[in-house]
Amino acid sequence: VLTNRGAAVSSYQLLDYDGDAGDVLDLIQTVELPSASLPLQLVGSGGPDTRLYAVESYGDEVRFRWSDGRGSMVEKRLSLSGPGYGLDFEITATGVPAGELISIGTGMRDLGEAERDSRLALWGEGILLADGEVERFKRRKVKAPQVLPTGAVTYAGFEDAYFLNVLRPAGGVSEVRIDPLRLSQDDDDALTVLQINVRPSQSSLRGQLLGAPKEYDMLREEGQGLEKTLDFGIFSPISVFFLKALRWIYTWAGNWGVAIILLTLGIRIVLFPLMHTSTVSMRKMAKVQPKVKEIQAKYKKKKSDPQARAKMNQEMMALYKAEGVNPMAGCLPLLVQLPLLWALYQLFLRAIELRHAPFMLWITDLSAKDPLYVTPILMTATMWLQQRLAPQAGDPQQQRIMRMMPLIFGIMFLQFPSGLVLYWLANNVITILQQEITLHLVGERKLPGSRRGKGSKK
Repeated sequence: VLTNRGAAVSSYQLLDYDGDAGDVLDLIQTVELPSASLPLQLVGSGGPDTRLYAVESYGDEVRFRWSDGRGSMVEKRLSLSGPGYGLDFEITATGVPAGELISIGTGMRDLGEAERDSRLALWGEGILLADGEVERFKRRKVKAPQVLPTGAVTYAGFEDAYFLNVLRPAGGVSEVRIDPLRLSQDDDDALTVLQINVRPSQSSLRGQLLGAPKEYDMLREEGQGLEKTLDFGIFSPISVFFLKALRWIYTWAGNWGVAIILLTLGIRIVLFPLMHTSTVSMRKMAKVQPKVKEIQAKYKKKKSDPQARAKMNQEMMALYKAEGVNPMAGCLPLLVQLPLLWALYQLFLRAIELRHAPFMLWITDLSAKDPLYVTPILMTATMWLQQRLAPQAGDPQQQRIMRMMPLIFGIMFLQFPSGLVLYWLANNVITILQQEITLHLVGERKLPGSRRGKGSKK
């Protein structure tokens, strides 16, 4: 929706997405401030341009014209970019000192209560890609106006976890200006929004205003590094792989929650050899713990003696060698999994496919917290059960700390997206089953109804 008051974009709706209230999602944020500007509005020393423009329509193109009859003139041409999400523009200003900057907007979209209250939500953060490098600006950290001299600007604008609203200039931009605006005089940082403007290096600027969902394949097709706005962190390639796998599973599962469970199952099957090795090693470590404690007790009174400590370590290593135990064998498989766990964590926080996606019963949005806290409670219980069934190794103090981890994780996960909690819950259940299978394979568990061999000892 366009307005001839300032010749700007007053509404930018993504018709395939809705807000928390069920209405169509609009990327233009409601900001009741005189200094607030709309996308493609000119901004000068006196504030946003509020002049009325003459309007002409030519099919998919709209032209705005303003002139004072004394040589000052502004013309804007706006047209739809085919079936995509972009709005092409060309802005020419002559003899207009107040129109030196072109606004990308003030803030981005109105957040619902659930997203505003979430510690993990992003809201109208600034983003800039210039000279091939991405730079991000957090609302809470921009305390004063920033003027950024730039090289080749590929895009600049706003982003949050699921959407972006950026300007992609085809001509030169000499600087990008970021201003923090306070919506209230309170000290709440959440009431700060950013206003982002660009300064053309010439009297005219062509380009595209792009408001779009952060859907990976679409961003890759758009090009110009737009997929970099979907930031999965240091293990981004792994996250992208899991995202593609999740989407493939969904094509025949038809439910994103089921797809998460099946993806988790697939990952655990692939990792089963590592987990089997880790469980067996930890079991061996648990069996030699009494002997380890005997050695530690032997040198207990000589802790401050370096030679005694070295001799104690030698005896412990000799014990491990005699018992066929590798102290690191239980840890290395877990370290291998850390990149996978972090990649999945980032994926479930940012995948737009999970936004407002229902699972079952009371879980109607996999990107929001479980409203009844059922899955975090089950996750905590399964973590506790997993610990009880797993081999116990380490000193008593370490074991006490580990026993506290389910409660700590349970409290943390109360506010996490239910899709992430569902993954962790499914992972715990499958891990418990795998532990039992491993212990059965090494002869420490008997299947129900199984009997001992004829000549076995009781």
